[in-house]
Amino acid sequence: MKRTLLTLAIVIVAFLLNQETASAQVTVAQKPTPPEYKLSIAEKPGTDYQQIPGHWIWHRPSKMYVWVGPRWVEKKENKKWRPGHWQKQSKGWKWNPGKWEKIKKKRYFFK
Repeated sequence: MKRTLLTLAIVIVAFLLNQETASAQVTVAQKPTPPEYKLSIAEKPGTDYQQIPGHWIWHRPSKMYVWVGPRWVEKKENKKWRPGHWQKQSKGWKWNPGKWEKIKKKRYFFK
């Protein structure tokens, strides 16, 4: 039974991800919590890959946030991944998606 439910959940998420998605800044009354089930994550494909943690995306057709599980992506040169986070707003919560940011080099100034 658990295996059937897990398979069904994976199929639904795959279907939703193949639909049109957008990173709209939509405010929700209550921030959602990630799903409780654990999926096995594929092995790291190579040394030039980094794991992006699970995160939320706005699914425009269903008008709801959808959870996307963790995945491996190629590292970007001179950049690091900053994970997304929920931010409290006056009328609820807004999801700020993760993004690649330039690595700031430390500069040392001597007198």
